[in-house]
Amino acid sequence: MKCIIMCAGDFSPMDIDREENDFVIAADNGLTYLQKIGVVPDLFIGDMDSLSGEGRLLLKELESARPGSIIRLPVEKDDTDTLAAVREGLKRGYDRFYLYGALGGKRIDHTIANIQTLRFIREHGAQGYIMDTSCMMFILKNETRRFAKGFTGGFSLFSMDETIRGVTIRGMQYETENTTITGHFPIGVSNHIPGDRQAEVTVREGTALAVVSWQE
Repeated sequence: MKCIIMCAGDFSPMDIDREENDFVIAADNGLTYLQKIGVVPDLFIGDMDSLSGEGRLLLKELESARPGSIIRLPVEKDDTDTLAAVREGLKRGYDRFYLYGALGGKRIDHTIANIQTLRFIREHGAQGYIMDTSCMMFILKNETRRFAKGFTGGFSLFSMDETIRGVTIRGMQYETENTTITGHFPIGVSNHIPGDRQAEVTVREGTALAVVSWQE
């Protein structure tokens, strides 16, 4: 089971890998994005500061159809709407989170906040992914991730700590073995997965952000 969270950043209609037991949360104006792709959320969470007029009408319809499916947040708070949605998903026992509409928009600070939210998810023992039409982002911490043979695309790796150690990259254009990467030099940017063999990346010690871009 996974928790799908539709955020209020930029969103282009795209397929959402949704299964029967998945839990869908609309974070504020993510409600209008879900409506555009024909998905009714199980829960709405937000302070409504980005909710459009259309979204407010949808919220009334949701509240009428599913009483108790609305969590209204104060505007002045510590958590972003997305982080509040993640907390709710964790509380309900979900350990995989897919965030859509989490990038772009007029607020670059919210993009950065959503990337930090990926780390929050990982630090709480779950896996999180930011999904977009052009890329996917996820956190690696003391682990190895593998890509299916045949997958092609761009790959970048950034240290989220002062230093990450034991970085090994195989099956990509640029490979490395047991390397140390710092948080102040972007050596891991713009690698490429050719797809002719299985690619994998290991971060033995530390936390890193992986960005996978779809076939260029």
